Amino acid sequence: MATFGEIVYSVLDILKERTDDSYYTEEYIIFLASKMRALLIDRKYRNSRNQTYSPMSDENEQQICLDLVPSDNDALMCNGQWLESVQTIPSIVGDTQPKLSVVSDVIHSMVTYIPVERMPYVGYNKWLRNIIYAAKSDNGKVYLNSNNPQFMFLKKAKLSGVFSDPQEAAKLACDDDGNANKCNILEMKFPLEAALVPSCIEMVVQELTGSRYAPEDKNNDAKDGLGDAAVTNAKQQMPAEAVAKNS
Repeated sequence: MATFGEIVYSVLDILKERTDDSYYTEEYIIFLASKMRALLIDRKYRNSRNQTYSPMSDENEQQICLDLVPSDNDALMCNGQWLESVQTIPSIVGDTQPKLSVVSDVIHSMVTYIPVERMPYVGYNKWLRNIIYAAKSDNGKVYLNSNNPQFMFLKKAKLSGVFSDPQEAAKLACDDDGNANKCNILEMKFPLEAALVPSCIEMVVQELTGSRYAPEDKNNDAKDGLGDAAVTNAKQQMPAEAVAKNS
C-alpha cells in the first residue's frame, strides 16, 4: 500500500514530464487523490454487485478512534442509558459497512453496528442483553446502547471503515490500543488497494493537466512562423471518468 507522500510525489514527478510551468500544493494533490480514490472504489464494487461478488479489500479501510461520553440527548433518555461519540465520523463510501469495537479489558470488544432505524428495537431479547449495539446518527455521531451494566464505563471505541475523505479520517487515526496516530499525513498509508493506485495517480495527473495546447508550425522551414501558426490540441487525454471505468 502506498503512502500519501508516495502518491503526491508520484503525481509531481509525472507533472514535471508533461509541464514545467505549473505549481501544485501537496494539500491540493491529496484532495484530488481522495476524490479519485472514492470514485475508483465505488466503480469497482458497485459494478461487481451485478456480477461475481467481490469483497471489499481491507487496504481501502482506515481505523479511527472515538471518545465515548454518556449521552444527554433528551430523545434517548426514555430508552435507558446511552453513550455517544465526542467526534463526528467522516462519511462512508457507498453502502459499505464499518466495523466497531471498544477499547476495554473487561467488556467483549466486538460491537454490533446496525442501521440507526433499528436502534429503538434492540436490547429486549434476554439472551442478547450483553450485546453492545451502535449506529451512526444523522448528526454524524455514533451512539451505543446495551443492557450490560458495565457498558457505561466505556471511554473509547475503534471504528474501521472505508471513508470518503481519507484525509479527514487520518486526523482521527489510531493504533490497535486506541492511541492517536501523531505521524505526518504524508507518512501514513493511503487507503487504496495496490491494484488501483496507478489509476488514481493517472486520474489526478489528468485532472491537473487537462488538454494542453501548443502552437504548430506546419511549414518546418527553419523560419519563425509561429506568429501565424494555428493553435492545435497537443495531446488528447483520457478523462478521469474513463480511466475509472477501465480500472
